[in-house]
Amino acid sequence: MTGTGERPAGEGPKSLKGHPHFRAVLETFAELKISCWLDQGTLLGVIREGGLLKSDHDLDLGMWEDDYRKHRREIVKRLQKKGRFVETYKPHQLSISDLEKNFSMINIAFYRRERGRVVKKVYYPVSGKPAELLVGAVLFCACAGQGTLDNKMPPGGAKLAAMAAKIIPVPLWNFICYSAGRAQYLFRPSFRMAVDEHYFLNLEKVKVEGLVVSVPADPEKYLALKYGPDWKTPRNDWVYWKDDGAIIS
Repeated sequence: MTGTGERPAGEGPKSLKGHPHFRAVLETFAELKISCWLDQGTLLGVIREGGLLKSDHDLDLGMWEDDYRKHRREIVKRLQKKGRFVETYKPHQLSISDLEKNFSMINIAFYRRERGRVVKKVYYPVSGKPAELLVGAVLFCACAGQGTLDNKMPPGGAKLAAMAAKIIPVPLWNFICYSAGRAQYLFRPSFRMAVDEHYFLNLEKVKVEGLVVSVPADPEKYLALKYGPDWKTPRNDWVYWKDDGAIIS
């Protein structure tokens, strides 16, 4: 099962409760009274298997785009205080990570209502040299700003990179990171997914690993729409940009 992450690395998260950023996101959103819910492969694992899919490298959540626009600064500030790196340059989602050796990420997709449907924009995976170079620049600048270059560079290059990171101020690294991150989407085509709005207007609660989390209404029906009537049967060849039943364009 292929998820929606863009930078998979090593094994995926072993549990929802044990994920290094999930509690921080839940706490931050609860403090600001913002709704978020499990989505995509994370939802599939929780409903079908009672936990995370072994093949997933990140967590997938959803939130309202209006809530993000309204509370963006406060969300970012609070998550940064909790020690998380927040990627604000993506036009379609908010990503939270740690930039450590065992790279862990949460992707929170932005949804909006349109004529009885709930719609989100999705980008195809990175393709082509320009986008690949920009993604590399993003990660390099982010690590330079956070002081974690030693985790990403070979021993010889780490010393030179560390020297450069000390010479250039952190705000400039952050600016380059944002600019390169935003620019990569000039080279990436996108598509849209849409489902009936009732799935997200009346969220349900489920308990997993002792945590109470929100999920779309009628989660099994929602998963059948997204993954097909055989969604309870694991597949290794499913990819989100081709097989998702919610794709409309």
